[in-house]
Amino acid sequence: MTTLIGGQLLGIAHRTVLIKFDHFKQRYSPRKLIPVNLKTTGDYLLLKRIEANLSQLEMALKAGVSERTVRAWEHDQLLPAQAQWQALAAILQLDSRMPTAKA
Repeated sequence: MTTLIGGQLLGIAHRTVLIKFDHFKQRYSPRKLIPVNLKTTGDYLLLKRIEANLSQLEMALKAGVSERTVRAWEHDQLLPAQAQWQALAAILQLDSRMPTAKA
């Protein structure tokens, strides 16, 4: 409880706390731009997902993987296994042959 004496608040001080989140920047990778020139498998998957009008979460649910896995594919941190590629080929109307590893 605060008491007003002479128009001033007692026991309460206004303080501003500044917090820097620099150490969190490494946890999240920046958003990947829509590729114009397809250079990697990740670029190809990202473009096909956008053409199919699917979010990363929707594609992950349809492919039976996590959203983090889809993100890793699109950022060229991971390549889909053969069985995963077959699921992606069905979802995104891709060629059933898996492309050679490009990163």
